[in-house]
Amino acid sequence: MFGAAAGSTLTVSPPAPFMVVGRIDGHEKAVGVATPAEALAQMLDWLRTDANAAFVWYLREDWPEPVTLIGRPASGVVGETRRSAHLFHVRPGVALHGSITARCGTELSLTDIEWLRLGAGMPCECCLVTGARHELGRMGR
Repeated sequence: MFGAAAGSTLTVSPPAPFMVVGRIDGHEKAVGVATPAEALAQMLDWLRTDANAAFVWYLREDWPEPVTLIGRPASGVVGETRRSAHLFHVRPGVALHGSITARCGTELSLTDIEWLRLGAGMPCECCLVTGARHELGRMGR
């Protein structure tokens, strides 16, 4: 019989929201990860193993709703005054590879993004306005 012993606390981790899937060394692989930064780290690790590896990452298909990620160009990619924090809308099950496009239309390579926590960085005003319009439109349905 399985279960926690009397008086103990069973801790269950929530499922990883993101998946990285690919073909590495001729084998199909899938790994759950918690953040886009972890997804990138997994993909780079696979590339070190197999220079011909092919992969994508995505928000799991069974995730209950889209998520908004916050990221900015990594240090050195653009000048400091252009390192605005962009909003990236990600829908469940939609494969991402190579680059991702922010609400404002800015496209960044996955290797050139510094992922941020909520409230960090100077926000891209265009992303904020576009994101607010989208949310208001959604609420009006």
